[in-house]
Amino acid sequence: MFGIKAYDAATDAALIHAYIKGDEKAFETLYYRYRQMLYAYLNNLADRHCAEVDEVFAETWLRVIDKLPGYQDNGKFSAWLFRIARNIFIDRIRRLHPERFVTIDGEKGAELVGSTEISPDRDIGSGDIRSAIDRALAALPPEQKEVFLLREEAELSFKEIAEIQRCSLGTVLSRMRYALKNLRAFLRNIDSGGLLQ
Repeated sequence: MFGIKAYDAATDAALIHAYIKGDEKAFETLYYRYRQMLYAYLNNLADRHCAEVDEVFAETWLRVIDKLPGYQDNGKFSAWLFRIARNIFIDRIRRLHPERFVTIDGEKGAELVGSTEISPDRDIGSGDIRSAIDRALAALPPEQKEVFLLREEAELSFKEIAEIQRCSLGTVLSRMRYALKNLRAFLRNIDSGGLLQ
């Protein structure tokens, strides 16, 4: 339907429309456009459930294929994609690891797994700043961690994040503010010997 270079330049809406009309290359372009962002998001969201990432990733794309014919382009495709992935992840972990659930949104009763325990291993002296950032993220409450990841890794707008989390824009902004505050406080405790308690 598109020329070779036109696929990469096409909007998400145009690719979706082409795919619905039978153009497999259009879906492949969408997949390659978002696969790294989605995988990174799931990897960070999964925390201690790394074994689930590949399954959730694959199931997300299968669900997208199934739902694309009815997709309403009233927002950004990436927000829709990440909402599907989040819901599949929550359902899967709820089913497989019910003991690890933490409620994050009292308004809608949504739940998300996350670890708020910090057990630093004092290995930051080697200069492994990525490890420190990962620990700082793991220390965040689940709702703050998710807002941070959706904003920084998936590059979604705060409005799109509010739609995914099914909460107000003000709530999302507040969660981001506290996430940044908590990350700064955690990272300030780094010294040449590791993490200070």
